[in-house]
Amino acid sequence: MRFKILILTILYTFVLSYANPLKEEIESLIKDQDVAVGIYVESLATKSFKYILNEKMPFIPASNQKILTTATAIINLTPDYRFKTTVLTDGFIKDGVLKGNLYLKGGADPSLSEGDLKSFADYLKQLGISKIEGNIIGDDSFFSEEGRGHGWPEKDFDYCFTAPFSALSVNENCLRLEILSDKKNTVIKMYPDNDYFEIVNNLELSKKYSDYKVKVEGRKIYLFGKIKPLSKVEVSIPVENPSLFTTSVLYKVIKQSGIKITGKYYIGKTPSNTTVIITHKSQPLKEIIKKANKDSNNFYAEQIFRTLGKEILGKGDTETSATVVINTLKRAGIDVSNIRIYDGSGLSRFNQITPESISKILSYMYNTPYFFDFYQSLAVAGTDGTLKHRFKDVKGKIYAKTGYIKGVKNLSGYILSDNGEVYVFSILVNNLKSTEIANKIQESICLILANGKTQL
Repeated sequence: MRFKILILTILYTFVLSYANPLKEEIESLIKDQDVAVGIYVESLATKSFKYILNEKMPFIPASNQKILTTATAIINLTPDYRFKTTVLTDGFIKDGVLKGNLYLKGGADPSLSEGDLKSFADYLKQLGISKIEGNIIGDDSFFSEEGRGHGWPEKDFDYCFTAPFSALSVNENCLRLEILSDKKNTVIKMYPDNDYFEIVNNLELSKKYSDYKVKVEGRKIYLFGKIKPLSKVEVSIPVENPSLFTTSVLYKVIKQSGIKITGKYYIGKTPSNTTVIITHKSQPLKEIIKKANKDSNNFYAEQIFRTLGKEILGKGDTETSATVVINTLKRAGIDVSNIRIYDGSGLSRFNQITPESISKILSYMYNTPYFFDFYQSLAVAGTDGTLKHRFKDVKGKIYAKTGYIKGVKNLSGYILSDNGEVYVFSILVNNLKSTEIANKIQESICLILANGKTQL
């Protein structure tokens, strides 16, 4: 949907009737620009100022979608919710031998790490287990789907920012390869170490230059090309079968701890006659959402998103989770007629949102007991996250969520003004040929509001 923003189509509301620097600035910036712009600005404390432009028009939100995901999560799950991963057995321990299978049951923890799995192995050792006469079975049934979202950019599937979601995941489902060379040989190390992938190293040493490629085919990783001697290079790739991969990592770390395993590893459901050996809990949700919002981590957002469907309506899939978000917005009094939800991160180009709906959920959060935890999860101007290098002239005055995919650059959040006011804002810019106009619009509006120049 392409259209030209003309001054005659601008819809705005002012409590004060005289000209305002914000209105004049916006009109001068977007005049004759072949971009789609939607704006909603409102003062929260006094309700004395409001500016709107195409506020009910649907836009691609990009990572502004994470505002809906994390706000819905903290409202429905509470800030203290923790993701759980459990280790169970259907057997018993006798003379240092676990006679039975070991189950790793995922609970969608986006922060589960190789270090956590190593701690599981260490605990098994502390129990006196030296041998497992059974299999290591991964249970990913907490979600009813695994993979990527509808409308995600296939050209980016080789990068970890599009890593698949899964109820059973480790290291954000991203495998890091470390390529080391001495004067004669090259060595490839995998982090986390695992028995899932096989490395096929066809690299050659070259004193002149390094030019190499990495190709994944099923469970084989091919490296070919040339690399200089005495080099150290890192490459990261997303894991296509995350639940089985995670199970393989546990299998590997248990063996590395000195515990023998007679069986194999695979995916299955945990039977009812099992005993819990380990319950691992993540940090509380109020800390987890910082990763999703400040750092705009797509994997964290997707894990949170599908957890909503599972915990609230009993099914961890996209459709059910989208229903939870929509229902939450409705309860907050927000018009959802122009909202479309295909994922939790904003990678999908099929998502639609309006500037009004984003601002309204931000306003709603402002009046909940969860506001501080949500507010603290947003990037801070000139300080951290995706705003660390932006808005340095008003450092610490803007708490917001960025959003960027090709042709889209959005910004929504809160502004602490020099005039003592708190503003909520959403500035959505689509159909971009370059990000320059979006940057100018967003920076101009935010600077005017932060400096208190709205003639209140």
